[in-house]
Amino acid sequence: MIKNILIFIFILGSTITVSSQGLEFFHGTWEEALDKAKAENKIVFVDSYTTWCGPCRRMQKNIFPLKQAGDMYNKHFINVKMNMETQEGMKFGMTYPVGAYPTLYFIDPDGKVVLKKVGGQHLDGFLDLAKRALKSYDQSPDLAVEWEKGNRNYNFVLKYLKALSNAGKPTNKVALQYLREKKDLDKDKKAVLLFEATNECDSKLFEMMTEKKYFKLIKQIYSKREIAEKIYNACWKTFEKSLEYEVEELGDEAKKKMKKYNKKQYKEFVKKIDLVKAENENDIDKYVKAAKKYFKTLSDSSGKLSFVNSISKKFKGNDKIKSLVEELAEKTFLKDKTPKTYQNYIKILINHDKKSLAIKHLGKAIKMAEEMKDDNTLRTLKRYERYLQKAK
Repeated sequence: MIKNILIFIFILGSTITVSSQGLEFFHGTWEEALDKAKAENKIVFVDSYTTWCGPCRRMQKNIFPLKQAGDMYNKHFINVKMNMETQEGMKFGMTYPVGAYPTLYFIDPDGKVVLKKVGGQHLDGFLDLAKRALKSYDQSPDLAVEWEKGNRNYNFVLKYLKALSNAGKPTNKVALQYLREKKDLDKDKKAVLLFEATNECDSKLFEMMTEKKYFKLIKQIYSKREIAEKIYNACWKTFEKSLEYEVEELGDEAKKKMKKYNKKQYKEFVKKIDLVKAENENDIDKYVKAAKKYFKTLSDSSGKLSFVNSISKKFKGNDKIKSLVEELAEKTFLKDKTPKTYQNYIKILINHDKKSLAIKHLGKAIKMAEEMKDDNTLRTLKRYERYLQKAK
């Protein structure tokens, strides 16, 4: 029965085969990519690029290999790289015009454009594009019609629940009604349905999903990473509700269940809550302290870089935040010691008008990039060098 459930999940485009590192690209034809998207009920993400395009190369080297990007895009999309100077690319361009590179397309299985974005993206922007595309591709209204007509086919119900979830809509009503109607549903199928439908930890679905008899099956079907992500997202959704409705008990419940079912990420979860609360209270001193504590919970440099760049946009112009950003950017470099983290620190110094300090570090960063053969970062550093020379 477990084998059959795995087939059900594959058909629905679940995360069973998702890699934990970087985007996985489909290597068939465009027509085959659309067929695969239709079979798995996914959107096609297309990176329309050329070999000589600088921003294209930077995304291919610095963004596509990141775990955070892979976790999002492998789960929800069929990923395609389209060299626009090949015959296949030129054919693609006749239907989907590309005037600048890269052009990032999100296309539904019927070939309709869901979202289009021109230009290279940083990680946060790239992840935001994925979320926007998923919300734009909302199949739930059409599926709701089928549901109301009485379609209770198991695969259809899973598809409907997945569509509701992707669109950010509640799944509880549909899932619980289906379970009431199908009291004889196989335990394996029920476990999968509970997992796919659960979006909040303060729900009947979450309680059922984590019952021993179902959770044991879920652990056989899904990876540890997928289960951890499900628990984290469900608990975070409940915490967000606690803020929206000003119900502190919901936040306490989120922490309690996070600690019970995802102990490994509990510390990071709690520190992130403290950070969000400080920002909502507009308490800069409290935010600075919370940010430093949250930063310590981050293990990889890509996550640290993303966090540092995100807080640089908070409380714009505030000197305490500027100092915090500089401190954390420097710590990221000193821990990681790569040209990319060094370049990010120098960029922040330049943005904060600390040009003399930037110049002090620039020569060392250029030498590091040369020695490590990081050509993309080296080009960026050379650009900084020209800018600083003119700014003297």
